[in-house]
Amino acid sequence: MNDASPFRLPEVSTELVESFTGLICDGREDEAAQLVEQMLAEGCSPEALMLELLAPAARLMGEFWCQDRRDFVEVTLGLSRLQHLVRQFRLPGSAYAQQRGHALLLPVPGEQHTFGIRLVEEHLLRAGWRVTAILRSTEAEIPRLVSAEIFDFVGFSLTSERLLPALRSAIRSVRMSSRNKAVRIVVGGVLFDGRSIAPHDVDADAIVKDAQDAVNQANEWSGLAGVE
Repeated sequence: MNDASPFRLPEVSTELVESFTGLICDGREDEAAQLVEQMLAEGCSPEALMLELLAPAARLMGEFWCQDRRDFVEVTLGLSRLQHLVRQFRLPGSAYAQQRGHALLLPVPGEQHTFGIRLVEEHLLRAGWRVTAILRSTEAEIPRLVSAEIFDFVGFSLTSERLLPALRSAIRSVRMSSRNKAVRIVVGGVLFDGRSIAPHDVDADAIVKDAQDAVNQANEWSGLAGVE
């Protein structure tokens, strides 16, 4: 590789994330996909790729929007392109033969940002979990979901402080309606980055900082429950 390239590896630098995000926002998806392929070929694992490149790119798009550096359409289409890349580089289904349990992932009702859910879904699948991922939910749908099937844990994603009451209401609904009375509930999202919010503040069992943290917590719970 030419040393002058902005995509130097193996380190995923701030400059690399910014360059990659620019490609995605500008609709240069083929170039972004080539970068991803290059990183995988040079030894970057799919999990590290999502944690260190795709997830930071999604957060950076949100910052661009807040700073008026990108408009709503650019950010929305950019997130859609990121989701396409996640699906494009997913491991074959045979890699998920071992099942640790069943997870339900969904945004808080009213939440518009769902890329983080896709990242957590991919990490859980690779770790041997069965995953049901919902990208839009309503308050009325949540009790129907958790009463229709047994889930070992439920994960909520949240980015906006104004939706904290909706999160608390959704968690109460899960605990009241779940077929699994021992269901564990985890929450995550940019709202919790650097905030002094404890799990008990929202009636959750844990707050996770990223997708790998969610997998670690889920695996710990499955081990405690004896799920193999």
